[in-house]
Amino acid sequence: MKCFGIIHPNCMVLKLVSILLCVLFISCESIDFTDCIIKKSAELQDKQLKRGYAKQYYYDEIRASVNNDSDDDGYDYTFYVKGRLPEGIEESQDGRFLVFEGVTLETGSFILEVSVSAVAYETDDENGISLCGVKSTSKSYTLIFSD
Repeated sequence: MKCFGIIHPNCMVLKLVSILLCVLFISCESIDFTDCIIKKSAELQDKQLKRGYAKQYYYDEIRASVNNDSDDDGYDYTFYVKGRLPEGIEESQDGRFLVFEGVTLETGSFILEVSVSAVAYETDDENGISLCGVKSTSKSYTLIFSD
């Protein structure tokens, strides 16, 4: 088939595909396409929080991770906690850990909905955009304090 000098439909398709492939590989050289094929999602640890006692120091933590990636520390995690914490117990974040600590006078059960999202420190392009991101997740936990 001659393509030079004659506009043949098959030649046009071949040229268009060649141009698109060239642009794709030049502009996307840093993208790891396995990130798009192998889905990644943030995960929260399956656990029961430790029972606490009024007037005693309390400490427990929930670990977040990313499935399908051995480098869990290569992400910036953001936690969201919905629900009321007992007065005196505070939440904080330490890397991929959500920490609950403090001393409370309150007793009872406190149901918390914890959500986490994760963004890779290394992104797919120079603008810091991760084209094949990590899905966020949430889980319910209960803090129990007794006398």
